[in-house]
Amino acid sequence: MIESSTLTLTLTYVGTLGVAAVIFLGQIVAFTAMLALAGVVGVLVHAARLITRRRTGS
Repeated sequence: MIESSTLTLTLTYVGTLGVAAVIFLGQIVAFTAMLALAGVVGVLVHAARLITRRRTGS
């Protein structure tokens, strides 16, 4: 049978790694969302500039 101190150390270690993995995945999701948002905003700004540009030479 496993000693309680070894079990506690193992569960603490696995728990810490689990929390770190969740935080890491959250950061990846947040970074991806920020890149996607920046791309969408860039496309919308470009489209708005094309729509509202002034005609010259008329």
